[in-house]
Formats: sequence, C-alpha cells, structure tokens
Amino acid sequence: MASSGKFDGVDFSQIDIELLTPELRELGQGFRCVRGEFVTYWKQGRIQREADAYLCQCWIARIEDALAGYITLLADKLEVEDALLIQEGVKYRTFPSVKIGLLAVDRRTKGLGIRLMEWAIDYVITEVLPIIGVRFITVDALYDFDVDPAYDASGFYEKLGFEFADPTESLPPANPYRTMYLDLKPLIESLAREELDEDQL
Repeated sequence: MASSGKFDGVDFSQIDIELLTPELRELGQGFRCVRGEFVTYWKQGRIQREADAYLCQCWIARIEDALAGYITLLADKLEVEDALLIQEGVKYRTFPSVKIGLLAVDRRTKGLGIRLMEWAIDYVITEVLPIIGVRFITVDALYDFDVDPAYDASGFYEKLGFEFADPTESLPPANPYRTMYLDLKPLIESLAREELDEDQL
C-alpha cells in the first residue's frame, strides 16, 4: 500500500465513528474511494441532502479534517420468497430491517470498512432494536459487470455473515446489485450469553 500521509499509522479498527453534523460537512476534499461515484455523492452533497430530508442518517470516520469513510443507515423491509422464521412460528415473508445505504472508505484506510460495519451492527442492536422492532440488517451489494473483472461487493458482506435474499439469482443480476441480509437474533443471543458468563465469574 502506498504511503498515505495523513492516514499513516492509524489503527482504523479502533477509530471513533461520529454522526455527521453541519460543521463536519466540509470534510472530504481529499477523499479517495475505489468507486468514484461515492466520492461524487459526498462532494456534490447528495448524502447531506438525504440526511436533511430524513431519508437516512450518516456517520463518518475522520482523522482531524480528513474524511476517512462514511456509512448511511435507513429504514427498510426485507422481502424473501421463503418464510425465514417459520421455525419460530412466524410465517411472514416481509420483515422490518435497517438498511446499509452507502458504505464508502478511502482506499488508504485498511480495515475501516469492517470497522464501520461492525459499528453499524452494534449500533442497531444496542440503540435501535430496544425501541423498535428490527430483525435484519440489509444491504444492496453492488455488482458492476461493466468493468473487467466485474466488481462484486458481496464477498465483503458474506465474510460478515450476510446471506443472499435470493441465493438462486443469476449473474449478472437484473439490477446492478444483489440484496443481502444479516439476521441479528443469533448475534443478540450470543451477546446475552457472553454477558451471563461474565456475571457468573
């Protein structure tokens, strides 16, 4: 990896994530992302406008006045062909979810994408789930077959435990993305067991 100057020596696995506020909107002048459209979204104010319209909320990671990455969250619903929760006595095929809208990191920030995702999962479990029903986190994993080789973001999300809403979908997909989901219940139950074990020590 080439020298990154302002990002040299930073442990992005531990970096603070903060809510985008008006005073932070001027960040990002030197932001470099593998996907150029994510730079454009930021610099042309798309994300800020959507946040102002209450369509999403945005959180960022930064090093002083340098934008390192951002993530947006919004309300969603997961729709699947099979009744995912039939073993729990739930026959629905549509479920309340929180969506990862946009996830972008500077290409010089190793590990930041995982940090933002882990933060988002923890945020939904600890802050959103206690006040409103939400079972899944969804994401539309970008699949761009107009480049060679094709750009497929799904592998990144699979490593975090996400599954395809339609595992039989053919490639290239009809849309330039594939919907994926993460079931939060196993994570919640695992955290509860860990807390119980700690209490018994």
